[in-house]
Amino acid sequence: MSYLTVYPRAKLMLVCMLILGFYMGRNFYTSGDGFYKYTALCIMAFAVLNVVILIRRVFSPKPSITLCEDYVISTKNKRYDVSQIECVYMNYKRIGIKLHGRRLVPSDLCFYFESSQENAGLEELEEWAARNQKEVKHKFFQTFT
Repeated sequence: MSYLTVYPRAKLMLVCMLILGFYMGRNFYTSGDGFYKYTALCIMAFAVLNVVILIRRVFSPKPSITLCEDYVISTKNKRYDVSQIECVYMNYKRIGIKLHGRRLVPSDLCFYFESSQENAGLEELEEWAARNQKEVKHKFFQTFT
């Protein structure tokens, strides 16, 4: 079964990166010191790059997660077999599927269900985890982008 998902905190990060970019841009133009000026330029370049990536994520077609009998298709259309999956993390509404041998959850396996499908998605995910004997842990988890 396939469910529409939302990227975690993408809109919040977009706003934060825009504010950081404008702040560093202002500091770049008003700074007279060479080291501080180039540091502000590097941070501003990082913020602009992040904004471009986030805009692409927010305005791209809706990502989805597909829960099949013995595999999962992630938001980036990668297939992960059940044997690759260690457990499922749930932190409030944020969900992450952790792989064996990894300390962090991959960004394509970290998601929120769209609000219209949230209840059905959570129920199906818990049933899927029970069917495949994967533990569901209700705790904070780290991810990388």
